Amino acid sequence: MVSRIKLLDAHCINQIAAGEVVERPLSVVKELVENSLDAGARKIEIAVEGSGTSLIRIKDDGAGILAEDLRLAVLPHATSKITAITDLDHLQTLGFRGEALPSIASVSKLTIVTRTPDAVSGQELTVEGGTFISLKETGCPYGTMVTVKELFYNTPARQKFLRSASTEFGSISDMVSRLALSRPDVAFSLRHPTNLILKTPGNGNLLDTIAAVNGNETARQMVAISDYGENRTITGYVSRPENVRSSRSSMTFIVNGRVIRSPLLNQAVKDGYHTLIPAGMYPVSILSLTMDPLEYDVNVHPAKLEIKFKAEKELSRQLADVVRKALLECMPVRRLTMEKRKDDTLLIHESTPSYRPENGRDTIRMNKAPQWEQAKILYQPQDNENLAPYLHNNYNENVNNGFIRPEEIAATRIVSGNEMSDTPNSESAAKSIGQPVQSIFVDVYAIGQVFNTYILAADGIRLYIIDQHAAHERIRYEELLKAAKLSESVSQQLLIPETMEMTAQEEQILLAHFDDLRDMGFIIEHFGDRTYFLRGVPVLNTLDSPGKVFKNFLDVTLNTSYAPSREKMMEEWIYMMACRSAVKGRERLAVQEMDDIIQTLGKTENPYSCPHGRPTIIEITMKELAQRFGRE
Repeated sequence: MVSRIKLLDAHCINQIAAGEVVERPLSVVKELVENSLDAGARKIEIAVEGSGTSLIRIKDDGAGILAEDLRLAVLPHATSKITAITDLDHLQTLGFRGEALPSIASVSKLTIVTRTPDAVSGQELTVEGGTFISLKETGCPYGTMVTVKELFYNTPARQKFLRSASTEFGSISDMVSRLALSRPDVAFSLRHPTNLILKTPGNGNLLDTIAAVNGNETARQMVAISDYGENRTITGYVSRPENVRSSRSSMTFIVNGRVIRSPLLNQAVKDGYHTLIPAGMYPVSILSLTMDPLEYDVNVHPAKLEIKFKAEKELSRQLADVVRKALLECMPVRRLTMEKRKDDTLLIHESTPSYRPENGRDTIRMNKAPQWEQAKILYQPQDNENLAPYLHNNYNENVNNGFIRPEEIAATRIVSGNEMSDTPNSESAAKSIGQPVQSIFVDVYAIGQVFNTYILAADGIRLYIIDQHAAHERIRYEELLKAAKLSESVSQQLLIPETMEMTAQEEQILLAHFDDLRDMGFIIEHFGDRTYFLRGVPVLNTLDSPGKVFKNFLDVTLNTSYAPSREKMMEEWIYMMACRSAVKGRERLAVQEMDDIIQTLGKTENPYSCPHGRPTIIEITMKELAQRFGRE
């Protein structure tokens, strides 16, 4: 019987192996640039024609290749980076397996021109389709220039699966940008074919490289990150919450100088922005991690684009914490800037100061008397409750104007969490959420409401517009989160159990997470035929319709492709309760209620955005108003 198993020839083996490393022109650029970086280059020039299949040229000023090593460099698994398998445990180079050049050579027409600094002349090697063509002496500057022509000329099937030229070059420019961000000490240039697409200074300043890659405006809005832990160091920049994108494409991660893709790190950074940006939005981030090579495995992906971390949970928590800390220290109040256009119409747009406040959080000054003198305001009300009549003559008749009669104030409710009390108690409210008694909005006083949805307030030189629902939602969120951490009781039983009829999908989600839900404090009893009783929930605090909120919680939080941690589940539950229990838009408030919201908001950890990530407060300066009215 004839054997059915046969050994493939070397040419076929090389082409199959090349498919793991050289998937597209992008792979060629990445591998060759990483070789240049390993060679100690300080200047790397990249030129691409079309999609990269016709021509890719990488030129560097690195150490070059010795004449006697040049032919070995294009043989499979010939490398100068490692000598034994144990070397992988202490790897410091980007390449190490010796598969890049032979893989590229097997599917293209490859030419290498190289010279070491101490050599009199250089060497030129030509390989086509993995077959050696020539090796000759030539004159050239020190360094290495690799030219790849007619990529995939001998594997036409591979060419059919390439995307358009613009898409392929877009991927190349994106990778070159990330590589440049990983090495701000190296000057990169990218041409297509002669147009200069990207040029970085190579001065070692990461912020300058960010400006070259992402633009000056983005660079101005970045926040520095630094955390020097015992096991790892995290440095880099992340964007302010108002400067976010609709995709993850602007998130770059570098581990020991290697650009990687990591869903774990993506999610960790997103967790750092939790409640600071809207769902579905992603920050601009360039984060570099330095750690022991023993803490990760880079050999799990053929192109070394993904790595496996040992302490994933610890790393994820550290990264999320350092990002969040930096963001909370720099968040300013959003500002409305008014511009008068040529057609005499008013253009209003949001902006934020491009500087970082000295105290990290507060952009509102605290000395009221000097502010009033500086602003030259003639009238300063002594009591907030007496302010409304001066602002609206029809306050006694028009219910929708948002201003309350003075005599009504004594009987009005004061917002304190979800409860309404007869007297203000800002101090106790502040203590309940674990913040200092002093509010950062101590000089801000309420004026009234607009559309029964937005609170107008001032501090003497600025006018503030506060979204009452977003502001109170932030207060309730931090209040409930603090209560959950301090509560000795895991669950609060409902006075009347809620009956929940579930779909088959909802029931499967419930059963899949039943143990975690029970440990969180949910008391759920099966009644039969996809019907359940909800008898207890964690951190109840007068929540209306807990059954509806719980089913929404199942759908939004648990119906995902990955299982959230118990802490994440609890945080999402509290977030939903805060949203349901907060003051709503179109709800009429008394001036004292507005003041209580403002002062309690100023005592929260993050008074500038709600748990959704939407802004709670924006400002208009007195100077901007004066300019609009022609007073300046």
